[in-house]
Amino acid sequence: MKNIQRIRKERGLSQSALADLSGVNRTSIQHYEIGIRDINKASVVNVYKLSKVLECKIEDLMQKEDI
Repeated sequence: MKNIQRIRKERGLSQSALADLSGVNRTSIQHYEIGIRDINKASVVNVYKLSKVLECKIEDLMQKEDI
């Protein structure tokens, strides 16, 4: 499970609710969660907005790279 999905669920938010509160497109959130888009390459503005709504650090949303 991706960090963004885990944190979103811990906060009791749906993808749609997170999108509404953050201003980040729901499709983008969905793509970050299922890995179609890499959140590590997302715009800083979008990651910042998500972190504010989810009340977490930006780093908490990032995925660690497998070596």
